[in-house]
Amino acid sequence: MLYIFEMANNHMGSVSHAKTIIDEFANLSKKWKITAGIKLQFRNLDTFIHPDFQQRNDLKYVKRFNETRLSKSEFKEIVDYIKSTGLLAITTPFDNESIPMTSELNIDVLKVASCSVDDWPLLEELSNINKKIIISTAGVELNTLRKVYRIFKQKRRDFAFMHCVGEYPTANEVANLNRIKELKNEFPDIEIGFSTHESPLEKSMTPYAVAMGCTIVEKHVGVPTDEWSLNAYSLTSNQMDKVLFEIDELLRASIGKSNEQIKSLKSLKRGVYVKNDLKKGHKISKNDIYFAMPVQDGMLDASNYYDILNSHIKTDKVKNEGLYLSNVVNLDRKEIIEKIKSQVKKQLSEANVTITDKDDIEISSHYGLESFFETGCVIISKINRKYCKKILVVLPNQSHPTHRHMIKEESFELLSGDCKLVLNGRDIDLKLGEPKLINTKVDHSFSSKKGCVVEEVSTTHIPGDSIYQNPEINKLSLSERKIKISL
Repeated sequence: MLYIFEMANNHMGSVSHAKTIIDEFANLSKKWKITAGIKLQFRNLDTFIHPDFQQRNDLKYVKRFNETRLSKSEFKEIVDYIKSTGLLAITTPFDNESIPMTSELNIDVLKVASCSVDDWPLLEELSNINKKIIISTAGVELNTLRKVYRIFKQKRRDFAFMHCVGEYPTANEVANLNRIKELKNEFPDIEIGFSTHESPLEKSMTPYAVAMGCTIVEKHVGVPTDEWSLNAYSLTSNQMDKVLFEIDELLRASIGKSNEQIKSLKSLKRGVYVKNDLKKGHKISKNDIYFAMPVQDGMLDASNYYDILNSHIKTDKVKNEGLYLSNVVNLDRKEIIEKIKSQVKKQLSEANVTITDKDDIEISSHYGLESFFETGCVIISKINRKYCKKILVVLPNQSHPTHRHMIKEESFELLSGDCKLVLNGRDIDLKLGEPKLINTKVDHSFSSKKGCVVEEVSTTHIPGDSIYQNPEINKLSLSERKIKISL
């Protein structure tokens, strides 16, 4: 999460007052242990305002900008002070003439205001800057945002869209939080944020936005004095503290897990008991066991039913005795995994692919281990950062079911064997040395007759990003589909 405390013009043209604001919100950031920054606004007023209007005090914004004007040296003093407190320095340049100052002052993050979201000359120049760029989207149609997206995506920039409502202050009934969902669906591979302008007297919409998946939050802030009061949409540090408390409660509730519920539910399950006397080495069938309360400590229960079947008894058991994990060994499962490992090693050797103990290796079994030789593959993860490299091993006569990725973009290149890739129903026989691109949200599957090894290069792999065409696969947890192994 990134929190942006927008000072805007609440520094009132005073460096000392700006430092007071910075101090209060730096302390607040340390209290909540959050990543946060102070945001300023850059305008080169000599060119930003037409010469004929520069002294027009009857124009609200011209008057405001002139009254709070700061020199470059004053901005530098403020930026240096922001960084000295451990906060990020963030700014919104409203004109091309202000962009050079973002580099001169070593600004960490750049922001595009909603009014500038279709200022194409400004966006073109900003897209050449290799910094994180956050773009507000108030009142903008998706067609416009798609154009903005392409500009920054083509330059491979780290950018985000931020939902906000350009009404100051914003009444909660026009907050339009559904727009967050719309942005996340339309642009699933970038961060979505929320810039909020509601009055401090209103219930904050920020926790709700975070619950909907926003990972960047922006709020106007300030410190009232006898000389200067805050505007109707800025928060004091105490008011922001309450918002951060609510967000913290939400985030803790989102990831919190109850150990007590596991104990409680376990006590209500049926334990596994043997119907008759069983000798060591006996292979368990469904006719050998029954289920009844209570489940004693360490005992297997009804949820272990499929693991128990075809397992072998390690010690003699007498009628009505409980069955424990230490009493059984699943030779069939072990034998399947060893068979898989043997075949994978053979294919990797034929492809001249080297595996080390630093690689993460998993068996991907979509319909269970027993069906692996028909459906699945072995995935070897070499590296996973902003880019990702994997080795896929498909066994003879094995297929990988149809799926798509909502975020990841990937390419497949055949290293050995034969592989048929199916993209949106179109069959493509992979050829050595010819990578094939698979865009996000494109249905694809792959299979091999004789077995193959494929190199996958992609954007960051995110667990759970694969959406399968067969809904039965989607119902299984990752732990049920993935088995970690070593070769």
